[in-house]
Amino acid sequence: MVSACVVGGSDGRTRIALMMSHMTNSFTTTLAHAAVEEGEALGLEVTVFDGNSDAATQISQIESAVAQGYDGILVEPVSKEGVAPGLKAANEAEIPIATIVQQAEQQDRAAAYIGGDDTAAGRLQMEKVIEAIGEEGTVAVLYGPMGSDGQLQRKAGYDAVLAEHPGVNIVLEQTANWDTAEALTVTENWLSTGTHIDAIVAQNDSMALGALKALTNAGEQREVHVSGVDATDDGVASIRGGGMAGTVSQDTAGIGRLAVGTMDKLIKGETVEAVNYTEAVWITADNVDTLDTGD
Repeated sequence: MVSACVVGGSDGRTRIALMMSHMTNSFTTTLAHAAVEEGEALGLEVTVFDGNSDAATQISQIESAVAQGYDGILVEPVSKEGVAPGLKAANEAEIPIATIVQQAEQQDRAAAYIGGDDTAAGRLQMEKVIEAIGEEGTVAVLYGPMGSDGQLQRKAGYDAVLAEHPGVNIVLEQTANWDTAEALTVTENWLSTGTHIDAIVAQNDSMALGALKALTNAGEQREVHVSGVDATDDGVASIRGGGMAGTVSQDTAGIGRLAVGTMDKLIKGETVEAVNYTEAVWITADNVDTLDTGD
């Protein structure tokens, strides 16, 4: 299926296809909305495709965009490995293709990467969590899909910080696949074990909110430090309401804008950096009102 976020019509403007892995949370919708707006500002036509979290669907969409003669393709891979045929199709058609948010296994087939530095984000999150719990204690970790680029890189950041703090131990860890409802269930199961938890470190805000719901239902929301990554609208609202303690912003709207600007340069034949990172910033109640949400 195609989510038709088209600015204008087929009027001769440069056309960019934005392939999102899914459009089911505020991270992906914020990014896509900012990309469409940036396209409008630059006089480009941006179409958003919803991959429905299915690699085969995303490949079909990329091949369709190639067949339709789009000038450039931006793809947030559903799967690091699974996007390979799409990269190959774009390369063979000599259409510039770049990855966003998550790099591909065959990243050398992409003209560039635009997104956050997930290792830096993971490091920053774990540093702030350890600081908040007093440099020692027990941590439970909610991972994204195991083996995904975001999961691996954010974990690498966690591991680097934990190696420097032997007084902090991970006592529980499990994937919740970026999903709020799944994180709720996982956290409920953790709480049923009676394991003492000082902090729940979730690899995205959606899972952090699920964990917080489980803690609230158990009357333990004030006892456990809960944080996420992405600074989504829902995550930010939770921080403002005294729920989540913090999140790492990688400038979601900024990724969308930077991606379109970078692709515009690629289409024009200009040189761009192979890796284009946005900045990781720790967001709490103290600085949440400074956050650019892309509105």
